Parts: sequence; C-alpha cells; structure tokens
Amino acid sequence: MKVKLSLAAIVVVGFIVLGACNTTSSVGSSSSPAYNSGQLFGSSLLSLYSDYKQAGKIDMSNTGTMLQVAQLATSCSVIKQNLSNKDFYMSFVEGAVLGSQQNVTQNNASNIINTLTGVDFGNIADAVANGGTLSPGTVSGVVNSLNSVFSMFGK
Repeated sequence: MKVKLSLAAIVVVGFIVLGACNTTSSVGSSSSPAYNSGQLFGSSLLSLYSDYKQAGKIDMSNTGTMLQVAQLATSCSVIKQNLSNKDFYMSFVEGAVLGSQQNVTQNNASNIINTLTGVDFGNIADAVANGGTLSPGTVSGVVNSLNSVFSMFGK
C-alpha cells in the first residue's frame, strides 16, 4: 500500500517539528524539552490507540494517522539521541505517562520506547515533508510496531 500525503499534512507536521525542536528549558522541569517531547510521544500514542480501538486497525492512509505517526517519529528521534542521559530519559518518561493518560507507565515505558526507537521512521518524515508515498515495508513496520505497543497497554 502506498500512501500519498497532502500539503495540509506537510504544513501541520512542520509546525509539530518546530515545536519539538524548542530546547530552551532545563531537563528536569515539567516544561523541559525532554518532558514536552515525552508528552508528544504519549499523546501521539494515545491518539493512535484511540483510533485503533475505534476502527479495529491502524489506517495508514488516513491523514490524521500520518500526522500522529510523524509526531511520534519526531519524539522517537529525540529520545533515541538521549537514551544515555538518565535525567532526560526519566523526564521523557514522565511526560509520556501524562501524555498517554497512563497507558505508558513506569513499568512498560522502557519496552515501548525500545520498540518504537527501533522503527525506521525516516521514510515517513521524508514522505510527509515532500508529499511522497510510503513503501509497503515502512507501512508494515510501523503497523506491526504499533500493534506490539498497543498490546503492552493491557486495556
């Protein structure tokens, strides 16, 4: 399945990326880049999970889904670059717990982060930025990883 992205999706993702790149606060505060990125991570997962529960599947042809996946990809990139920074990681997890309305917990956060930082989101970011298409392999990898994460939610 190839997925074509619209200009509106590209503009919205641009704003999301710009917001995620703001790094003026300290790591430990609830307004820190780590915490904010964790909140985006958690809220993206929550939105994708809600859509999944409603539709019974992850619809990668839906623009809203693609925007949430792009936001998730941005947050994954941020945490992937900071995995060895314990303070950053803990603040990210706190934000993810809040953003996901506790679907991400202290107990499952590590497994969820490990699963999603292993996904190659590079093609998604490029497709959103350039209005391109996604390869079937990328779509399959994202869907399989999200299904795995949703099974960790236990709800």
